Amino acid sequence: MTTRTRPQPRAKELPVSAAAKQVSEYLAKRLGERKYDLWFGPATRFRIDGKKLEVTAKNQRVADWIGANFAEDLRQAAEMTLGAQAVVDVRVDEAPDAMSNGLHTPARQAAPSAVPSPGPARRNDLAGARRPDLSLPLRHRFEDFVVGATNELAFTAATRLAEAPDPRTLGALFIHGECGVGKTHLLQAVCRRHLDRFPGATVRYTTCEQFTNEYIVAVKNNSVEQFRRKVRGLDLLAVDDVHFLSNKTATQNEFLHTLDAIDLSGARLAMASDEHPRHLKAVSRALISRFLAGMVCQIEPPDRGTRLALVRRLAERRGLRLNDAAAEQVAAHCVGSVREMEGVLSKLDALCRLEGEGQGEVGCVMIERLFKADAPGGRPLRVNTIIDAVCARLCVERGDLLGKTRHHRVVIARGLISYLARELTTLSFPEIGRALGRRNHSTVLTAGRRVGDQIERNERIDLEDGGEPVPLRELADRLRHDIRRLPRE
Repeated sequence: MTTRTRPQPRAKELPVSAAAKQVSEYLAKRLGERKYDLWFGPATRFRIDGKKLEVTAKNQRVADWIGANFAEDLRQAAEMTLGAQAVVDVRVDEAPDAMSNGLHTPARQAAPSAVPSPGPARRNDLAGARRPDLSLPLRHRFEDFVVGATNELAFTAATRLAEAPDPRTLGALFIHGECGVGKTHLLQAVCRRHLDRFPGATVRYTTCEQFTNEYIVAVKNNSVEQFRRKVRGLDLLAVDDVHFLSNKTATQNEFLHTLDAIDLSGARLAMASDEHPRHLKAVSRALISRFLAGMVCQIEPPDRGTRLALVRRLAERRGLRLNDAAAEQVAAHCVGSVREMEGVLSKLDALCRLEGEGQGEVGCVMIERLFKADAPGGRPLRVNTIIDAVCARLCVERGDLLGKTRHHRVVIARGLISYLARELTTLSFPEIGRALGRRNHSTVLTAGRRVGDQIERNERIDLEDGGEPVPLRELADRLRHDIRRLPRE
């Protein structure tokens, strides 16, 4: 009796191109089109060499990921096509420019005998790797970032994202905050630090506007796959101004798939926006959910101590010597953003050079001259403008303010209005009292002086909103800033 063995697939019966196509079709069916397109579409090539299936990836990270996650799938595809003795060889393309846009690191061959074992990709052993081209210049570093209570969490998270040896332990980083508080600084610093720690890494910093424009051009030129290779094959992608995605449905879908691809690859992702993910308007729920899945950090406007450190750092960079009182004045004036502070110091530098005092110490007189020259002209400041600013900042109704209520927050608001009106206008206390609906101006006088004394003692006040007590001096600084921005009546 003759025993018949089950026939094994014989590769010699298939042309090489047909065998590679069969492997491709098997993997697409087994993995699903989306996952296949992500890793075995534009990212890889198949080649048959006898009993060996060669899988050529565009960079080392993709090769390591394929080896760690698809080894069994590749083995089965190879045995089905080439027979039981089939061998799988995952390697890195020796000519990366043929498969990528030139942003990726020079390639080296993966382990030639077998599929690489799972584990984080090693990028810091690529001797002689060139620095990748960057879409936008990286001007900022962590060393230049002034850390304070309002940005410490974001700074720590950004540093960890840039330096961690294994990105699989990290999620995406999403930084949000007002304009000019340091979001762009941190994103660019992440890129620079990562390049310093991992010289072979492929990094890109871009804005969401640039991402959108490049995607639109790719669609028009029928080069979407090239665009995807450009942004999905990186080790670190930093995207600024994510709020720009609002009302851009097609770009949102493409951005979501890009985030999925980066997440699957184990690469690093940092994003920044003016708004918290939950407050982004006209952005899909899927994207918002993706943003919230990472580390969400807020950068608040710098407090007085941080602003003072910033003033000294920026002044030193310009060669300006500010005495302590002058530095305090600038820090008290510039509460809106770091950019506002840079603008003030640039004007101060120009004024000092014009006056021939470029090398001397800058005092309060020069600062006052600068602020006076920069003050808006036109009508004088009215009490109603101060009332509007205080009511908006403290969430107090004007009716309550002018009425008889003694609620804690309303009492604080009246005291601040009295103090600021006396400081910023030429009105007397009786005139301020009438503007506040008070017949007896002595209460206004007492309230204003009480606030002044509390500021001198650097006291904190509880606004009874569930938050931490607020330094009264800091609150007065922010109110002055709000008042300067309001239109004059």
